[in-house]
Amino acid sequence: MKLSKLMLSASIAAIALVSCNKQDTTPESNRLRSVDISIENVVITKAAAGTKIEAGQAVVVNDFQIFLTDASGKNEYEGKVLDGSAPAQSYWSAADLAEGPISAQFHYVDPNCTKVVAIANMGKQLTFAEYQAVTETKISIDEQQNSQNLVLYDAKDLEATGNQHNDPNVDGTTYVADVFKADLVMTPRVSRFEVDGFTVKFNDEPKYDEINITQIAFQNYYPETTVVEGAESGTPAIYMDNFANQAAVYTWLDTPVEGEVPWYRDYFDVTITPAAPTADIKDADGNKAPLAYHIFSCDLVPVMVIKLTADGQPAFLYSKGFYKDAETPVTTFEEGKIYRMSAKGEVENDGSIPIDEDDIDPMDRCLEITVDVVDWAVELVYPEF
Repeated sequence: MKLSKLMLSASIAAIALVSCNKQDTTPESNRLRSVDISIENVVITKAAAGTKIEAGQAVVVNDFQIFLTDASGKNEYEGKVLDGSAPAQSYWSAADLAEGPISAQFHYVDPNCTKVVAIANMGKQLTFAEYQAVTETKISIDEQQNSQNLVLYDAKDLEATGNQHNDPNVDGTTYVADVFKADLVMTPRVSRFEVDGFTVKFNDEPKYDEINITQIAFQNYYPETTVVEGAESGTPAIYMDNFANQAAVYTWLDTPVEGEVPWYRDYFDVTITPAAPTADIKDADGNKAPLAYHIFSCDLVPVMVIKLTADGQPAFLYSKGFYKDAETPVTTFEEGKIYRMSAKGEVENDGSIPIDEDDIDPMDRCLEITVDVVDWAVELVYPEF
């Protein structure tokens, strides 16, 4: 089982940014600008492996960088410390962030600077050329499965506030500046699907004595997106294109994976009986091992496939949709939101995929999955078969 997919804390990192312009606020002005930045919740946030992401927890930020640019984003401007004697800090490493919330100031910035960019979890301090290369290339969904290292990005134009700020220079002059601001909210480009285990609703007179669930796989997702716009692209990944062809489906499910198991697929062994109808996914040591899958956020609905046996008879189920409730389908999956499996939204079954015993049938393979959607918070979802 891929431990990298266990639940780790995340939510939204909110950055409040303020810019100060020396008296004249027009782009044509020769007066320099000052930028005061107040950054909240940009701290390293970790949780024990196997825990869920909870609402209100900060995104895991391992490194963080700010760029000052013009409206086109093609030109970079340097900021200096308050007295103008040295460049201002614009990059914060893991060690810097570990000390807690940070703040920064950029003074004496070219008046053509009208935009602020923040990018996180790039693994190093980027040059402006490297930053531009990142924004012009695409990121792969394979590389966005670790919730501790998701690419985070936002950019905003500066807005006037009507306030003023004093900048005392090393030359002894104190400059009065007009204050500008930009509010940045950094979010991952992915939606997150979470699974703890399974719950089977048996009939009063159960049809099966034992159900063994051994595999989950996802398909129908875009392989890449862009950092800046979040524009998904590429051919959607389809591994089984005709679920009516049972021989082909079983061949794919039963064929061993060579090398490392891909992120969209997991193997395990969960046993459910009428006496114990709910069971968590566990690791080799018997500890709970919930699973998570990141998919680029868009209106393409992913498909979840479950492989199982009922009293030794092979079967599989696949989702035909996700639902907030019994009648409301989720048609758009949003960035920074968690879609957590649940028995029709019931909190006591938080994280468990519900399966009706009657849905385990060779002729009926579909699931309807209900999803509660909130901003980077626990989302309860359930499948109907």
